[in-house]
Amino acid sequence: MKQIALFIMLILCTATGWAQGLVKGKILDKRNSEPLSFVNVKVTQTANGKFVGGGMSDANGNFKIQGLANAQYTLELTFVGYKSETRKFEINASNPNQHYNIIYMSEDAKMLKGVTITGQRSAMKLEVDRKTFDVAQLIGNAGQSASEVLDNIPSVEVDNDGNVSLRGNSSVEVWINGKASGLTTDNRAQILQQLPAESIERIEVIDNPSAKFSAEGSAGIINIVLKKDRKAGYYGSLQAGANTKGGANSSFNINYNSKLLDAYANIGYRHRKNTGYTESTQTSNTYDQRYKADNDRWGNNLFTRAGLTFHASKKDDLSLSGMLMKGKGKSKSFTPYEYTAVADGLTDYRMDRLTRSSNDMNMFYSEFNYRHSFTDRHFLDFTVDYSRWKSDGDNFYRDSTVWEGNDVHAYDYQYRPQHINNRRWEVKLDYENQITKDMKVEAGYQANFSHENTPQESYIDNTSWEGTAATEDKLFYNRFIYDMDLHALYASFNYKLGNFGVMAGLRGEYWKVNTESYTWEQEHDPSLREKPFKKDFFQLFPSLFLSYQLTESQQLQLNYTRRLRRPWGGQLNSFRDTRDATTVSFGNPELTPEYSHSFSLNYLKTWRDHSLLVSAYYRPTTDVIQRISYKNSEDGLFYSTSMNVAKSQSSGLELTLKNKFFRILDLTTSANAYYYKLDGFAYPIDGQIVTGAADDRFTWNARMTASLILPYDISVQATGRYEARQVITQGYRKPSYSVDFGARKNFFNKLITVAVNCRDLLDSRKWETFTSGNNFTRHQINRRGSRRFNFTVTWNFGNMKQKRRPQNKQGDGSSEMQMDYNGTGEE
Repeated sequence: MKQIALFIMLILCTATGWAQGLVKGKILDKRNSEPLSFVNVKVTQTANGKFVGGGMSDANGNFKIQGLANAQYTLELTFVGYKSETRKFEINASNPNQHYNIIYMSEDAKMLKGVTITGQRSAMKLEVDRKTFDVAQLIGNAGQSASEVLDNIPSVEVDNDGNVSLRGNSSVEVWINGKASGLTTDNRAQILQQLPAESIERIEVIDNPSAKFSAEGSAGIINIVLKKDRKAGYYGSLQAGANTKGGANSSFNINYNSKLLDAYANIGYRHRKNTGYTESTQTSNTYDQRYKADNDRWGNNLFTRAGLTFHASKKDDLSLSGMLMKGKGKSKSFTPYEYTAVADGLTDYRMDRLTRSSNDMNMFYSEFNYRHSFTDRHFLDFTVDYSRWKSDGDNFYRDSTVWEGNDVHAYDYQYRPQHINNRRWEVKLDYENQITKDMKVEAGYQANFSHENTPQESYIDNTSWEGTAATEDKLFYNRFIYDMDLHALYASFNYKLGNFGVMAGLRGEYWKVNTESYTWEQEHDPSLREKPFKKDFFQLFPSLFLSYQLTESQQLQLNYTRRLRRPWGGQLNSFRDTRDATTVSFGNPELTPEYSHSFSLNYLKTWRDHSLLVSAYYRPTTDVIQRISYKNSEDGLFYSTSMNVAKSQSSGLELTLKNKFFRILDLTTSANAYYYKLDGFAYPIDGQIVTGAADDRFTWNARMTASLILPYDISVQATGRYEARQVITQGYRKPSYSVDFGARKNFFNKLITVAVNCRDLLDSRKWETFTSGNNFTRHQINRRGSRRFNFTVTWNFGNMKQKRRPQNKQGDGSSEMQMDYNGTGEE
């Protein structure tokens, strides 16, 4: 019995010695008793100064540090512009918890008034699951569009048509404020070309999303976070700019925040002018074709957004927000097509084509959000949103053809109006519960309902250039109807055991697709219509994230996710489009999704002024959707369509390095080297076999941004990039390089900011491609614009004292998942 009693006493003593205590409290501004968020909280052992815990205060000024053993401690609070505060306390068996009702912090008048601090925020934040880019710090983005901003982000590429790719893969989702927000594959390029850079706060690149996110996008997700500051009182800015190509932009932004309401509004206007260039040489077994052409584009667009959040209680927030975009664009080009006969019995000829287009675009997005917080880390979030995209286009084509040895011209006039109508509903319900410090569960439901109805007409006149006798061309009438309904459920579990962290998740998605394509006869006589083309799918998408904290400054992570790429509406439309005089384009309703397994191994190392992220990735894909071209043996015309052609493999190594030197120079360097292999294919179509040989490549690209702080509050910045030779379907693209440069000067304590930047300083931005098939070769050069200087002036007004809300709050524009340094998924 004595031995048992002694054993019990030993256990009790041991348990007491390992008792887990905590310290918590609330931090207020002494001047106005407002809560202070993002205050740095640090706890050290008083005896030896050893760091034992830390964090930041939340939106209400609250903090809590757990896991404290019995000992004496020092609590230190620090915040830029405020005097530091320290408190001594002790954790023991009789007093395991220390609670400070209120700790006041006072502004440091000496720091605020007597010292001028010269510095800049880092343009990039490295995290294991994502990279975040502070767009406001990139001087070269002033006066640009969202497309041009994305084109300056490492690993992101935007081509001449506005199509976005990540790590060389175009299967990437682009979101606004953590959701699709009305962007679809059909309208994404047009919206991004109109969205002003001044509205963007930051861009997040998430290359391997968890089960909480949509499985769409095998390369990952790019999230554009729009500005929505949380500041005490009101704050705003007014901006105006112009460029040397005749473009202009202006924007107005204002925010108001109080304990009861948060509100923001933004309106921006852009006038765009641009001159592009296209050159092509094409050979075949009948005719060789070549042309050179300039393309003039100009347009005006208005972008506005607003939002209101009502803090109904300490635990309930109601938000209503929306975006509206209206734009009108025009383009004009004159293209002389020269054809040289290479087969007997044919004659050389020349066709001159004058193309004029105009397009009215309207985008509307609205969102309602309700969030109930049981605690700071236990909440339920409900969102419903509606978006609509409408584009009315008028396209005029005037052709004049003359054959060698014959002065008689043949005329052809085509007028092709096209009206795109998309609408989409989305419903989301997310639940998150941080059960313990080391354990968290997440679950949710998502539903999307999208509908497209796009009629296209054609009017032709073969007797005149002006189309005075134009009649409807019934052969080229088309109405395309596309519906997709999707339902998804997900659940994930996060757990941390010492230095090891795991996040496992599973997402199930069920979706059904309905497509209809009507000819002129079917449009006017429903009895002639064929049955709609219908398909439905159900797939599971697991995800697994493993992390290990090697040291306080080193972390290792291994990730796996399964993802897909669904064919978008235009790829499914079987209508044959002849707007391009060189190629007939059409969709394929038999397309199925392509599926990818995405693996990545990440290593993150941080120093005081430097950080390094190394990512190795591997992505095998089945049923790859590729655009193929071929020459029809019956009519001699070139055709282009999309097909599920083969399997592919992508693997690579990405390096991102951040350096700060002498407190005035920031360098951000990234390099991505990857290997791509596409299997060969043979596909029967139009009575022939279209083949593509197996192809593989090793390519790489690199980018560096240097930011330098000079005296008199002047900043300069330069960005250079290089892209090596890249293989594309049936060909390759030549290497390319470019340099951007910018400078910024602040006046009157940052009340006025003047920025000057040059896009494409060396006038070298272009795309040059070589493609070939069984009986043709083609060499093309495309340029969207040329060297351009931008001038921008910004006036900031209002209360400059910021009071930010934590980034994990839904509705502030941040993404929904943050993987912390320990890999537990904590926010």
